[in-house]
Amino acid sequence: METITTDHLLRKITLRFDRGIAPPEFETVALKYYQEIHDRTYAIKERVQSARHLIPGFNFQIEELAELFREARQKFDHLEVMLPTNPVKELVRTQLKNLLIKITALCDDFVPEMIEAVEEYFGYDDFIFEQDQWMNEVAFPQFRKVIQFYEDCSVDMVVFDEDLDDFRGTLGFVKRLESKYYEEMDQLIELFGVLNYDLDGFFNKVEEFDKTLIM
Repeated sequence: METITTDHLLRKITLRFDRGIAPPEFETVALKYYQEIHDRTYAIKERVQSARHLIPGFNFQIEELAELFREARQKFDHLEVMLPTNPVKELVRTQLKNLLIKITALCDDFVPEMIEAVEEYFGYDDFIFEQDQWMNEVAFPQFRKVIQFYEDCSVDMVVFDEDLDDFRGTLGFVKRLESKYYEEMDQLIELFGVLNYDLDGFFNKVEEFDKTLIM
């Protein structure tokens, strides 16, 4: 028996072979798929984690935007009820205008990148459907052939079954990361959607009050 260990980026693969047995074609295909399923799972993990790394930054930006919005609404509420003769009216007006400028600048700074992240998220469904379909309809059925006809195979069935079980554990971990990605992105989209709706209404209200405030 010959034991071969492969340091894959996803996990260490360990298989044992009887070189006195010529591997049948279905075994060769299965081992090819075994490498590929590791490649695909690693690609899923990298895509999910790369996307998730962006989310905290977007949340920080949204928090900052929400605070600027709160300040701007407060200034606008004061400005709406001030008499023309109020000595601080022009100061409040200037403060509000500066806040509106900051809000616009902050949105210009992070919203385009966030939109790209959301588009990537929406595109993930097609990507993961293809990966899951291939695993469930192509790869795993091929692995079952090896298990079913193990006596004809050069790969040691005990070691292969153990390594396959370990892989399933890693795949489960990646799927849990994926679930967190879905949850975090859904929360982000909802949070920004509500804030953006309120901001849009606020800017319209300010424009009706004094167009020069948003010019």
